[in-house]
Amino acid sequence: MATVIANGVPWYDQHNNPVNAKAGCLIKVHDTFHLFGEYKTDDVNHFIGFSHYTSVDLATWRYEGLALPLQKSGLLGPNRIGERVKVLKNPNTNQFVMLMHTDDLGYRDPYIGVAVTDDLAHPFTFLGPLLYQGQPVRKWDMGTFVDQDGTAYLLTHEGNIYRLAADYQSVVECVAENIAVGGESPAMFHQGNYYFALFSNKTSWERNDNYYLTATNIHGPWHLQGTFCPRGSLTYNSQSSFVFPLATKKGIIPCTWAIAGLSQNKLPVPPRFGYP
Repeated sequence: MATVIANGVPWYDQHNNPVNAKAGCLIKVHDTFHLFGEYKTDDVNHFIGFSHYTSVDLATWRYEGLALPLQKSGLLGPNRIGERVKVLKNPNTNQFVMLMHTDDLGYRDPYIGVAVTDDLAHPFTFLGPLLYQGQPVRKWDMGTFVDQDGTAYLLTHEGNIYRLAADYQSVVECVAENIAVGGESPAMFHQGNYYFALFSNKTSWERNDNYYLTATNIHGPWHLQGTFCPRGSLTYNSQSSFVFPLATKKGIIPCTWAIAGLSQNKLPVPPRFGYP
């Protein structure tokens, strides 16, 4: 029987509990997919921890616990927010590096935080704020992108793109600024000769038609191309968060991890995303 990946419906772990991984990311290590996301409850918005799930087929999931739990104090301590978690495997150090948005409950004290671990079987260690030119990066909505040569980038709201250091634990260069004024929830992938940058409009908690830009060089110039789901679909009631390059028998397929589901690219460049 063929494995079916269902979009737009709850997924369940080995305990028959819903997969709880909002605004997360996927990485693949050997033959295992690792999903990280925000562990959420219905009654509070403060940081509880970042969840960790594993799968070998993207359809059946195993809960592995919290990859980074609530800290005793500091940027991810009590009465703080932790969001948009992204995990990268560093080819230079073999460490796993986690970046996230952390804030106060009023969203008035934003930082990009960084955590590391040598083994995904163990929790991450929170290091503190991500630094650029000796100062913390004070941004909120964020994403990450790793290019084909292993260079990693931090993406932020309004369309700023920052190149990370070789160990992925600090910023060394701002390569583009304000390419998506009014945009949030950034995601990016590289396919063929083009870079694709995905953004959501700022409409608070309301859904909207997400859009994308393209460039042949990550430094730009960037060109607005329009929506990547049918206009008026409100991005299938979701918001782009991360693009995972899924290797298949038909080649690499960019798959977007969205807050409300997984949407699959089914057309060549330029892409259109939708439920299969």
